[in-house]
Amino acid sequence: MIALDGADGALLDKASRDGMLPSLAALRARGRVKYLTAHAGATDDALWASFQYAASMGEHGRYHYEQRLRSGKFGMVCTDEIDRETFWETSPDLRIGVFDIPKCRLPRQFNGIHLADWLVHGRYFHEPRSYPATLAGDVVTRFGAAPPSRCDHEGRLNDTEATAVVANLRLAVARKHAAALHYLSSEAWDLFIVGFKEAHCASHALWDLVDGADQKFDPARNSRLGAPIDMILGDIDRAIGDLVSSAGPNTEIVVFSTTEMQPNATLAHLMPEIVDRMNRILGESHWTRFVRHVVKARDRRWWPLCEMLPYNENCAALRINPSVVFKDGGVEVERSRLLDQVESLLMELREDQTSQPVITMIDRAARQHAGARAAELPDLLVHYRAGLCPGVVCSSRLGRIEAKPPGLRPGNHAPGGFLIVVGDKLDASKVTGMQNLGPMAMRVLNGSSGLPTDESGFARFS
Repeated sequence: MIALDGADGALLDKASRDGMLPSLAALRARGRVKYLTAHAGATDDALWASFQYAASMGEHGRYHYEQRLRSGKFGMVCTDEIDRETFWETSPDLRIGVFDIPKCRLPRQFNGIHLADWLVHGRYFHEPRSYPATLAGDVVTRFGAAPPSRCDHEGRLNDTEATAVVANLRLAVARKHAAALHYLSSEAWDLFIVGFKEAHCASHALWDLVDGADQKFDPARNSRLGAPIDMILGDIDRAIGDLVSSAGPNTEIVVFSTTEMQPNATLAHLMPEIVDRMNRILGESHWTRFVRHVVKARDRRWWPLCEMLPYNENCAALRINPSVVFKDGGVEVERSRLLDQVESLLMELREDQTSQPVITMIDRAARQHAGARAAELPDLLVHYRAGLCPGVVCSSRLGRIEAKPPGLRPGNHAPGGFLIVVGDKLDASKVTGMQNLGPMAMRVLNGSSGLPTDESGFARFS
């Protein structure tokens, strides 16, 4: 299984059809392809949790790398997941290698090897971690440490910065290429999973070079810089070709990407004031606000009525305080009333200069996802219009809200993803998203039958 973290699915589809990526084109010719889906606004943290735990968002409850933990404090979500079982730990008789898949909780003992946070986008740990514990050090010693990364930069890169970023990403691909080949060929694995992060970093930083929907789309600059995203995808494609060749002709192959990409957007610089004004309209008392802001009490009674949760740039996450003492009616009735009010207030917001709406959609994530941990998800996910980063928004009830816009990375995630499967046993007919990929592989390894066929004898693949 080869994971192309953050690689735009539509770009991979086109490039594997027109021959720009010959290794993917060859796999596509041998196998089957389909698009993946994901909840709108789902973070890469949520998607990788769905992959490793083979579970929906409502079941695993992860929506961001920083969440309110069982202790009541905000912290790294993976610290609350140490007891959870990944799909590769469900069959102890199988020998499995997990090589640098992003957003994993701490590796632990199982029948195989697990390297985490060597060359990934968005590390959970300060340094690579692994099982066995010596593996991380051996990888760094033999193949090198992670090159410098600019994944969290603000604003667009100039040509000098872009050239340096691309050089480091290509170096990272080369190191992952060499290391993955070494460990893949070191023994006969039942399952080997490897992740490449470089398309993720490149798309955040350089998406304006390839997406005509970006206001600063500049094909001439893309050409002048040597088509960086195409170059990085080409390096990854060569690594895929070598890994597939090393695995042998009878190996079942799964190549997948996690998302689409689109022009970035944000209201993050305006949302604290927006939420503060909404809380006043919702009826939060002056005393509650005083205690929270001045005394800084940590008791749940003083949390905001509507709380803004950590989230991505292009979407806001809100939660109604579960500790609020509601005065009228049942708790759920009152929560629904407050959610209705919040949605109404947000949908009234307009960009000051154009009078265009700034919110495209609001969904109630905690209610739309069934599962044991659905209540841990945000009550509301607020989606901003792609490419939007205004300095001023206004509405009749919230008034005029102004703040200096931040410098934004050009690209951010959109729902999607792309899948290629090669092999007679892999059945992806029911695969819709990241949560289905592990079980699809494990069904093959645990001896289930091959692909179902229709009356003509051809494998069914939707």
